Amino acid sequence: MPEIKLREMYKDCVNGLKNIFPKLKDKFSGFSSPKFAKKIVNKKRFLFSVSAVTIVIIFSIYIYFSGIAYAVKVNGVEIGKVRDKKIIGTAQKKLEEFYQQAAQTNIMLTAEVTADKSRASRKEVINETQLLEAFKKQINFTVETHSIYADGGVIAVLKTKEDADNVLEAVKQYFLKGTDATKMKEITFAEAVEVKQEYNDINKIMILDEVIDFVIKGTTEERTHKVQSGDSFWSISKKYNMSMDDLTRANPTVNPSKLKIDLVLNLVIPKPLISVKTVETLTYTAQIPYEQKVEFSDSLYKDQTNVKVKGEYGEKEVVADVTKINGIEESRAVLSEKEIKAPKPQILVKGTKAVPPKKGTGTFAYPTRGRLSSKFGQRWGRSHTGIDLAAPIGTAVNAADGGVITWVGTKGAYGKLIIVDHGGGFTSYYGHLSKYNVKVGDKVHKGQKIGAVGNTGRSTGPHLHFEIRKNGVPQNPLNYLK
Repeated sequence: MPEIKLREMYKDCVNGLKNIFPKLKDKFSGFSSPKFAKKIVNKKRFLFSVSAVTIVIIFSIYIYFSGIAYAVKVNGVEIGKVRDKKIIGTAQKKLEEFYQQAAQTNIMLTAEVTADKSRASRKEVINETQLLEAFKKQINFTVETHSIYADGGVIAVLKTKEDADNVLEAVKQYFLKGTDATKMKEITFAEAVEVKQEYNDINKIMILDEVIDFVIKGTTEERTHKVQSGDSFWSISKKYNMSMDDLTRANPTVNPSKLKIDLVLNLVIPKPLISVKTVETLTYTAQIPYEQKVEFSDSLYKDQTNVKVKGEYGEKEVVADVTKINGIEESRAVLSEKEIKAPKPQILVKGTKAVPPKKGTGTFAYPTRGRLSSKFGQRWGRSHTGIDLAAPIGTAVNAADGGVITWVGTKGAYGKLIIVDHGGGFTSYYGHLSKYNVKVGDKVHKGQKIGAVGNTGRSTGPHLHFEIRKNGVPQNPLNYLK
């Protein structure tokens, strides 16, 4: 209780006693005879005693109330005592204003402040200014922030909602680069993204530009390469032990075939914390698969198949919603289809004749259909070790007899060459080929396709150079062919 009020109470009590004395005097004024002299003396003693007791009571009351105080505690720890409980709230308000001005945003005090009734001497009591300074040492604060959440987890803390919205817009623009956003049916985030207003430690607030880069890459790691003369995506990926696909993903806006000197490439594969989802309605032409029919023929071996009628794909107009995540197609939902051109079925002829043994029989068949353009023996002053059969490039070349493939590859003047070992010392050579259908170690039977006529090596035109050798010595093939 304030000292002024106690003084007023004391004055009221004293004035009350002063009012009592005249009444007592009137009451005993009739007792003037000596007989009552003793009683009058007792009356004065009585009044003195009452006055003394009253003064003691008033002084005791003053002493009691002047000692009342309030123990101020922060998170349960006492920091001082005050006489008036009101100054606690005033000091807290001034503390909030002080912190808010320093942070330049709304703040919230983080400590629990309590006031327990207590007693204190005048020296123990602190004033409002002292209480405010004690609060500054003991009470921390959090600031108003706007946090970006993705699928329930916080990924960034920004100072204002405008900053948070700018981050989300920048992420969208990055992944929409090179696309026409006006054609998009839907532009959203693949994750459940929301911005929440909440209070955080001021040190958690992130810098706007750094947040954008962090959300797009998913990391703060920086590794780059400046393109130099002679660089290519292949050489750069090998230099940094990256795959071509990873280097492409790290630089989605760069055309690998058009690298420019001094262009800075990112070597960190991005793992975005937020992905942009787009849905676009597209109209395009798609192929209709053709049906394949099979006919059987005893003129072909069981392992042989020929195309009798080549199939043709049909065409259809398709309208579909194409969904992409960060520019990469995720799925497409077909809305409608319209046939433009009907497909034509393909007819295959499959052999039923038993396959000959995959070993030499001692007799040889012509390896291809073609005109004999050069014989065995002397030609242009040199020895011609085989015969030439002229035929269009791509004409099938078959094994002249059964055996094992011992050579497939390029060999000098032969160009692309296949050698077959038929056993019994016999081998056959097939030169100037355009392609191979076998590999070393394969077993083949007589008449099996092993390659195609070409014009490789030392050749004057498309033809097959065919040899038969016995114990390594070239023989006249015409003496063996039937």
